[in-house]
Amino acid sequence: MKNVILIFSLMYAHFCMPLHRVDVWKTLTVHPGENLYINEVKAPVTLEIKNLSDKEIHLSSKLTMPQSIAVGSGFRYRLPKKGSLTMENRNTVTVSVYLHYSSSKSIFVNNKELR
Repeated sequence: MKNVILIFSLMYAHFCMPLHRVDVWKTLTVHPGENLYINEVKAPVTLEIKNLSDKEIHLSSKLTMPQSIAVGSGFRYRLPKKGSLTMENRNTVTVSVYLHYSSSKSIFVNNKELR
């Protein structure tokens, strides 16, 4: 009986673990000349980025996407597995970015895990 309970509990854990979603809202500041680099993701990620500053933010990626985020506007994108994204602040002032992401695994921004 104990073995049956153990087997059912392991099966439950195995099937329910992939359903876990990471959903994070973060406001990040980018200083002049710095970048925010989203490392290669391990699972597809839905990104929503809003530019909260009065300066334009530039984006660079190997993927097809807009080159920049205009002042006060937003950007929504589905970043595929092993995709990466760099946000560059080419301005002389600090800019703020509102980042919302949803995925089955956490992402790393500038080699730090966001949770």
